[in-house]
Amino acid sequence: MSADVLTMRVADGIAVVTLGSARRIYFDAEMGDVLTAALEKLAGDTNVRVVIVTGGAPGYFNRHFSIPALIEIAESLRASGRQWPDNATYNGGFFDKAMALCESMPQPVIAAMSGTALAGAFEFALACDLRIAEDGDYLIGFPEAELGLVPGAGGTQRLPRIIGMPAALMHILMGQPVNPREAERKGLVHETVSGKALDRAMEIGRRLSLHPPQALAYAKRLVRNATETPLAEGLALERNLFLKLCVSDPALARMRSYEEKMITQPSRSVEIYGE
Repeated sequence: MSADVLTMRVADGIAVVTLGSARRIYFDAEMGDVLTAALEKLAGDTNVRVVIVTGGAPGYFNRHFSIPALIEIAESLRASGRQWPDNATYNGGFFDKAMALCESMPQPVIAAMSGTALAGAFEFALACDLRIAEDGDYLIGFPEAELGLVPGAGGTQRLPRIIGMPAALMHILMGQPVNPREAERKGLVHETVSGKALDRAMEIGRRLSLHPPQALAYAKRLVRNATETPLAEGLALERNLFLKLCVSDPALARMRSYEEKMITQPSRSVEIYGE
């Protein structure tokens, strides 16, 4: 694996996956395949508590999918004469697999957005559980309408679920990406920080890594499925997973430790205790 394509490091239960480099600012099939393989490996590693994905090029999370590669694909498909009725079955490629892993793996996945993230790169970020952007003069969003396209890797489906249908329509139809502060205001990212996005993502990662991993995995599963699950079914699953956690050793130990402290001050919350 070339360091220009992707690098990965794991320390103290936090994995940091870095996309690209100053020489590779665009997503392409090679980067997608390597990213998918990396996420598959991390998803099965019980020693990894949190996954952070960030950009390796100054000013970029990742610019967007390679336009020359897209033109090559389009010209080949056009020459084949293939047609796409609305109900045609689509078999997901590397993009879909990588994003599905972000959404389904038990660990929280944080996008530390260090710069521009357009089109496919932003679609990937939307599949991450949390998006942290650093302030700066760069753009986030979907410019596809300017090219006569629509987002093609889940953007029209994920963005409405995150910011609502009216706001998503406005953003996608206009085809005008926004700066990171506006992205936070519109709900495209969770936070925009004045420092480094990776530093803030690491801070969040360290906090999350203090929680029992099963609790994080169940919380992620429940919340991610909430909009797709009938309420009664979701409530039943929530209660069952709650009770399963309730009788676990980590939860019982933490509840007993908390109760022993007899905290009654209004300003104090439940405190985190190491295992």
